[in-house]
Amino acid sequence: MVQSAMVKGMGVGGFLLLAVFASGCRSFQPQLPPLPPNTIKPVIAVTEFENETGFSGQWKLGRGIPDLLVVELMNTHRVILVDRKNLGDVLGEIKRQGHDLFRKEDSVARGRLKNARYLIRGVITDFTQTGSSSAWFKSSKAAGGITGARAMIMINLTLTDVETGEIISCVPAEGSAKASGKWARFDYNGVAFGGDLFFRTPIGQATQEAIRKAVYRLAQDIPYTTWKARVADATAETVIINGGENVGVQEGDLFDVREEGRSVTDPGTGNTIDHIAGKVVARIKITEVRQTVSDGIVLSGRPRRGYYLEKVTPSIMSPK
Repeated sequence: MVQSAMVKGMGVGGFLLLAVFASGCRSFQPQLPPLPPNTIKPVIAVTEFENETGFSGQWKLGRGIPDLLVVELMNTHRVILVDRKNLGDVLGEIKRQGHDLFRKEDSVARGRLKNARYLIRGVITDFTQTGSSSAWFKSSKAAGGITGARAMIMINLTLTDVETGEIISCVPAEGSAKASGKWARFDYNGVAFGGDLFFRTPIGQATQEAIRKAVYRLAQDIPYTTWKARVADATAETVIINGGENVGVQEGDLFDVREEGRSVTDPGTGNTIDHIAGKVVARIKITEVRQTVSDGIVLSGRPRRGYYLEKVTPSIMSPK
């Protein structure tokens, strides 16, 4: 299946025109650059796409193509995907589990649905096989000047920041594949969208190639954030922090504890232009490291849940 300080060196926006020629050759398998250490996977939702093709076959492209996009995104292992197309079903099940007719054991906790930080939307502008004898495929918006039978698909994708409404990336993706005489005469009736036979057809090859290349570009445009050490729980004597072996925390590490700071915004635009760090209010020492959390003791001050941690290096250590 295809799976947040900002790391901005991965490129933002721009336009990508993809031409795919799939004629029995190996499908495109891009290699994405590795993510920086301690990157937090962003949460993304994929919506239904608008279908402006005039396509009249049995496939529901507005739902089917986003499903293929989800598969390719999952395969990148770089994002967390949440379901918005079927959210009503999820909410309905949560409500049912809260009814007194259902047992309380094993019921899901309320208030735990993840929030999407980014939204992917799409418009399908062309989906056709020129020269096909199938009555499904109408005249193509992109068919002018093309000779011979060819499958074509055009999709425009946008990546939007849910918090600001800013469009981060716009990716027009085009895929095409030659259609031999066998496929020109092929009747697509009864072929399941996204099934094995579908991906052996020219229109299936064009669809897969366009989506894979679009995901390759989108994955590099997504802003990523890196893990920051924070207090997850605290008493007067002990603390639990939000990282362990997974982020390289070690037994004996010392951390200064800072209050939450505040952002400085431009009075004209409202954009964040600076951040003022909170003052140091405590120091802790790690005593036990587990996989995703670590335990510590309070050396001085009073840490609180949510406060940020700043690792103390030997060169700046001072008595507290």
